[in-house]
Amino acid sequence: MSKRYVYVKKRYILFFSIIDFFGFLLCRLVSCFKKPAIDTDVKKIVVVELAHIGDVLAITPALHLLKKNFPQSFLAVIVSPWARDVLSGNPDIDEILVYRASWFDRETKKSFSFHETKTFLKLIRAENFDIGIDLRGDARTILLMWLGRIKKRIGYAYAGAGFLLTDIVPFDVVSRQKKHQIAHHMAFVEALGKKSAAVAGDRQMKIFFDEQDRKYAQALLQANAITTNDVLVMVHPGSGIPAKCWPLERFAQLIEYIVNTQAVKVIVVGSPEEQALVAQLRSFTRAHFIDAIGQTTIKQLAALASYSRLFIGGDSGLMHIASALNVPIIAIWGGHNEPEYWRPMSEGVTVLHKAISCGPCGLAVCRHLSCLKNISVDEVARAVSRYITGIR
Repeated sequence: MSKRYVYVKKRYILFFSIIDFFGFLLCRLVSCFKKPAIDTDVKKIVVVELAHIGDVLAITPALHLLKKNFPQSFLAVIVSPWARDVLSGNPDIDEILVYRASWFDRETKKSFSFHETKTFLKLIRAENFDIGIDLRGDARTILLMWLGRIKKRIGYAYAGAGFLLTDIVPFDVVSRQKKHQIAHHMAFVEALGKKSAAVAGDRQMKIFFDEQDRKYAQALLQANAITTNDVLVMVHPGSGIPAKCWPLERFAQLIEYIVNTQAVKVIVVGSPEEQALVAQLRSFTRAHFIDAIGQTTIKQLAALASYSRLFIGGDSGLMHIASALNVPIIAIWGGHNEPEYWRPMSEGVTVLHKAISCGPCGLAVCRHLSCLKNISVDEVARAVSRYITGIR
């Protein structure tokens, strides 16, 4: 039973086993599984990804392939408000729709709103989509597609509610993390009946920013006396999941090493929710670094990253922004998930990872954090030194 679902906790496995049993039975009785005929003249497609920045960036290769396979189709994407700018300006997308998925909301932390959901469902029904694609296998997303009356609903069933899909994409739960998330997304394109001759370039994540974003980044750097002759290293000490964070005092020691021995400039970035990290970093080191935490939008941050020669941090949305821009990366990887599953797929990436018996755990909070504590400051410093030496 447990191999059918991605859940670890037995109560979730039992709950969705019961829900799915009766759901599939009821659907068979009322013929819910009669699939609508979808040919190559699909008029409107919508892809749903309601999670975070990195998750949304990871769907951009699949969106590109969808647009290549269905060039005449209208392609919309549903995202949560905090991730909208990840996709705005993307030429593959015709429309971005926004729904605040309260279960992913780290910003406002507001509870579920029936009013918001009712308004959103009314909007989706009016769009009259031919195909809906859930890229997470999320029971809540699948339910939203069904309530939105999307004709053909494609997704994974490994988290429950598969009976509400018209097409279930096969998925091997056991070996899930042995294949990259982007490669999993490509399976959705194939599920539509058109093979996509995906090449390596098709798997590159994409983010777009404009001249105003570039000018903002330039002004921020100029205000901190950064010139084009400086080697700029971007450091992100945070993550939306605490169990992915290398100890902050080690980041401070690393910054001190970089500033004192490598003759480079360090800029520390992060979300507005991570501004408290600056004071903590400064309590651990007197080394000079530029504080840009909470001072940029997503697109301004992308523009700023484009001026960086190296990104250092853990598994986070900001790391994936750097990857989308082909900025070289030193990824300090914990045991939350396997590197093969979520590592940056761009070139010039060094992943520092220590496998331990309890990983991958999927935990948001860890009591011992041994996987990350096993990665020493010296180990990261050597990786930085090798890279800096290589570009000079």
